[in-house]
Amino acid sequence: MGTGYLSERLSIILMGHVKKCLPGLRSRVSHLKGVQEAVINDLGKTITQKGPAILELINTFCEEFRCVINGNSTNIQTTEISGGAKLFYIFQDTFGKALEEFNPMTGLSLSDVRHAVRNSMGTRPSLFVPEIAFEMLVKRQIGLLRDLCLRVVDLSYDELANTISVTCTRHFERFDNLKSAVMNSGINLLSERLPATREMVENLLNIEQSYINTNHPEFMYRYRAMSDRLKTNSGSDFEGASVGGICDQRERNDSGKEIDYKLTKREREEIQMIEELIVQYFTIIRKQLQDSIPKTIMFFMVSFLTKSLSSTLISELYAEDKFDELLQESEVVTKKRERAAKLLTALNEAQRVLSSLRDMPGL
Repeated sequence: MGTGYLSERLSIILMGHVKKCLPGLRSRVSHLKGVQEAVINDLGKTITQKGPAILELINTFCEEFRCVINGNSTNIQTTEISGGAKLFYIFQDTFGKALEEFNPMTGLSLSDVRHAVRNSMGTRPSLFVPEIAFEMLVKRQIGLLRDLCLRVVDLSYDELANTISVTCTRHFERFDNLKSAVMNSGINLLSERLPATREMVENLLNIEQSYINTNHPEFMYRYRAMSDRLKTNSGSDFEGASVGGICDQRERNDSGKEIDYKLTKREREEIQMIEELIVQYFTIIRKQLQDSIPKTIMFFMVSFLTKSLSSTLISELYAEDKFDELLQESEVVTKKRERAAKLLTALNEAQRVLSSLRDMPGL
């Protein structure tokens, strides 16, 4: 048989192996080629008309930002709440829970109430619970909510700034300069609204402190119910009538010795009545602030930002002398594009070679 036969047999075996592997190779090369084409497509084509491109990028960014705030974005996070959902959490859970847990008698001692009642009477004792003492004390307690209300403004600002940052990072991955410019402009616009929002919140608290509306329908209803209850308990020195139990507090002087206030029955009744009135009125204030503070933030910050963001970005960034700088691709994207282009060139050559094998005898 000799070497000629051996050569023929080896050729047959090789051709059989090639014939067997060829379909798989063609399929794998086609798959890898599709992957690299998708990478290049995701990175975006070379931009020739830069003005329209910037307008489109800004408009799609602003639309995505609005969608994140409204909760209908296609890029919903699954690891944490964010955007509009986070604002709702701040309004309802963080702020709402803090208001509910705030004790209306925080910072008020028995001596504070006692002195307020006595000083409001002057030289003559009053026949009824002095309204001046109640108003002075309840105004003081409303003022304690100032930091809490301003804190929710700051939390909302932080979440809006974070939403701008995250949306920019996701939307402008290709253009670092444009991402930084949009992020800075958006956060600057938001920062401009922060003082006005804080001022409005301060004004809401000042409004509540400026006039204690004892004729408020809900307060009158609560006051009548409280009066009936206190009349029922009048024979037992108002036992159980006090919500905060301020009459049962034990205070100490500077040396640490406990102060024993000798309260008369009238003083005890007046102090308990003042405490009841503060708690009842504070309940109304709590409801009003829980409604008005989120509305203030939505109007002064959220709604303004969603309506004005697009026009602000266009007015600040749409300038022909900025186009080249803003649309300069990041180094990471450039390297990724070059690597994908080289791989695609090699795969095209491999596909050409495999196609040429199709014309060989036996294949």
